[in-house]
Amino acid sequence: MLSYTRSMSAAICCFAVAVAAGCSSSPSQPVAPSTTASTTTPAPKYDLTGVPGTVLESADFGDRSTELAATGATLYRFVYESTSGVDGTPTAVSGVAAVPPGTPPAGGWPIVVYGHGTTGVQADCGITLYNDLLGYQFAVKDFTELGYVTVLPDYQGLGTGGGTHPYLEPRTSGNNMIDAARAAHSALPDTSSKWAAVGLSQGGQAAWAANELAASYGQGLDLVGSVSLSPPTGLTPLVEASAAGTLTRPQKQLLPYLLYGAQQVDPTIDPKNYSGSVAQADSELLLTCQGGDTASKDRAVDAMAPNEFAATTAESEQKLIDVVARYTLPQVQTAVPMFVAYGGKDDVVLPQWTADGIRKACALGDYVVAQEQPEAGHDVSDEAAIQFVVDRFAGQPVTSTC
Repeated sequence: MLSYTRSMSAAICCFAVAVAAGCSSSPSQPVAPSTTASTTTPAPKYDLTGVPGTVLESADFGDRSTELAATGATLYRFVYESTSGVDGTPTAVSGVAAVPPGTPPAGGWPIVVYGHGTTGVQADCGITLYNDLLGYQFAVKDFTELGYVTVLPDYQGLGTGGGTHPYLEPRTSGNNMIDAARAAHSALPDTSSKWAAVGLSQGGQAAWAANELAASYGQGLDLVGSVSLSPPTGLTPLVEASAAGTLTRPQKQLLPYLLYGAQQVDPTIDPKNYSGSVAQADSELLLTCQGGDTASKDRAVDAMAPNEFAATTAESEQKLIDVVARYTLPQVQTAVPMFVAYGGKDDVVLPQWTADGIRKACALGDYVVAQEQPEAGHDVSDEAAIQFVVDRFAGQPVTSTC
């Protein structure tokens, strides 16, 4: 059995990526992700087939960072068909697939679909538009070393796929993860039907959702397990903290994204009904992607009142609670084991929120390997998580902590 002991890029990036200064391959090796998309061409219109996982367009990834080139992997940027979790309509989603060098193992390359953390909500926030994948090049490096095909979806509305991004609506991102694996398996030779869903923060939620949706939506694939690092399992506490004026600083930075996403789910939600004077005056600035005008964003957040995102009326507050309550995980029993890690000092997704989600998952009968890291914040070590993935692909048993 292949052993894995190095933490993958220090958990790469945080839930609200704009909060972080950047990503790192280890605590002592800072990385400055690119801040300019390699292309800003408007997303083309695709003739959708109604068949999830259909590859609509593909090309060589083209220019790439030195670190990506050094992996030896062959990278493709592609657009594939998926399904909106909001209304069930076909959608186009962009992604990148990295195929390891050398001879595939018997049965084909296993597939890891890696869900990235928050990069923003606009089309040019897709990681596949950047030569260094906005720092997620390390996911490619580490999974390539393990002999897995790595697939990184942008999620609906980000990148070149088209549409809008229903930020943190888990059915959409879960479908996007499943269909990324489906597209890779159907289009790339020598790939296995076995795959794992892995993700950090927003991506951790996506991986959890993919596990829940696998039984009903993931036909034709063999999901072996999922990994969720610092996943947002319940978002109603964020709305309640907004009303109470107790949001942490990083939570204030992600609220504009949450409001934008909620509006995509329910167009009757008007972000102005949840935004104070600073948030309204700087609404466009606060929605820009990672690597935008960070200094101006910081000044805007510093100027916010404690109740900056309190709803203007009780009716508006309840409407937002009703929408984000639909995002809450768990929703159904998962198909295969999951690994969940969270930090005891996380000030973005508070640890009690994750613990509550794990407790509910256990009550549903899920097979959960939970790991609280008492001294960690939102960036958690993924060493045990990666070993979990290796073990699941090897068919090794894992012990539930439920």
